[in-house]
Amino acid sequence: MTCLIGTVAGVFDLTGRPLLEGRAISHLARRREEWWGVGDDGLWRDGELVAVPAPGVTLNCVQPSPETVWMGADSARLYRLEGDRLVEDPGFAATPGREEWHTPWGGPPDVRSMSLDADGVLYVNVHVGGIVRYGPDGPSPTLDIHADVHQVVAHPERSGVVVAACASGLAESVDGVEFTFRTEGLDHRYSRAVALDDDTVLVSSSRGPRGGDARLHRGRLGEGALTPVPGLPAFPGNLDTHCLLAGPEGYFLGHESSVWASPDGGDTWSVSVDDLPKVTCLT
Repeated sequence: MTCLIGTVAGVFDLTGRPLLEGRAISHLARRREEWWGVGDDGLWRDGELVAVPAPGVTLNCVQPSPETVWMGADSARLYRLEGDRLVEDPGFAATPGREEWHTPWGGPPDVRSMSLDADGVLYVNVHVGGIVRYGPDGPSPTLDIHADVHQVVAHPERSGVVVAACASGLAESVDGVEFTFRTEGLDHRYSRAVALDDDTVLVSSSRGPRGGDARLHRGRLGEGALTPVPGLPAFPGNLDTHCLLAGPEGYFLGHESSVWASPDGGDTWSVSVDDLPKVTCLT
């Protein structure tokens, strides 16, 4: 399994073969050979529905860990899997400063993305509520909520190395607590997607929430200007959260009904699969 594709109508592999049909999937994640997904129905594992949330709870993202499976939900709630039940985490519900979390349109905030670092520390992106670092001592706020974070990714092999796609550019941290912003080389500062491949960071940019002139950039972690990735067009709309993937097996980008792939670290790209239902996520 090189790359799995979540869509509004199921899960597909890179050949376009369906692994789960007829279900809207909002996010996918991998734990060893298992794939986990969340969608309208609840939590899925390898195509089997394993847990259903309580009425009124919408699951947005999933992060398996060695001990459990975490799920981020609407109203800035964090759940974990216990047997076949989804249990809200009381520690996250008591995060300092959460009374200030909000959305630009006045609704309740969401847990939008999550990521584990090499030490098993969970980084939780609240939209809009910054990034919460959830370690052995409990949850603590890090990046200012006004950064308007859209996706957080922690380095799987370097504890504390964390990147985030924000409304004001790329945020980076080397300790998981203090963040700095990088905008040099970005066509626009508004960003929704970010990915890591060892020392390389990939980040999207567009004109704003409505998108337009959406492009992909790359650079070395913590070094110099970001540069546009060759071989990709400027896309309409946005290159969205969870639709960018980077690793030793290749780089992948989902947009609308297509998935683009690069086998050489982003130097060349081609459409790997097309005519899918609208792509929502990759893993």
